[in-house]
Amino acid sequence: MNETSNDFEKNYHAYNGSKLEYSSSESGFYARIPGLRNIPDIGGEPNKIDTTDLDNTEYETNMYGLKPAQAYSFEFNMQDPSAEANIKLASDLEDADTYYWFKLTYANGIEIKFESKVKTTILGGNSGDLIGFQMHLAPKNEPERTIPTSASL
Repeated sequence: MNETSNDFEKNYHAYNGSKLEYSSSESGFYARIPGLRNIPDIGGEPNKIDTTDLDNTEYETNMYGLKPAQAYSFEFNMQDPSAEANIKLASDLEDADTYYWFKLTYANGIEIKFESKVKTTILGGNSGDLIGFQMHLAPKNEPERTIPTSASL
């Protein structure tokens, strides 16, 4: 196979174009939350369960257990306050104190879906910084990951 540098570059995507959306039901309409600035790590290293016994003479042994409970903090650039602003939307989701479905779609098509309540933090900053906020989400159950297998994204 003769790969040119252009072919090689097509195999990777930047985060630009990724989006976070929410819905009141898993199969309902998902609305995008604008202004997403960064995406937290999704997943994590599983806890280790010690399997060392007296047969071990030099090294401890272990096996993977469960992954720690997930908690995600998404940062947003804050839109100027209005009825449609992202900060108003996030605040309304928090005030509702109910679970919503969230769908994180990366620019390469990978999707992560989970159900969570919303908490928010208005971020501090300095002169010249954009005003921002964070949405804190803690999945109620294990997040669902979908990796597309289509060659055309």
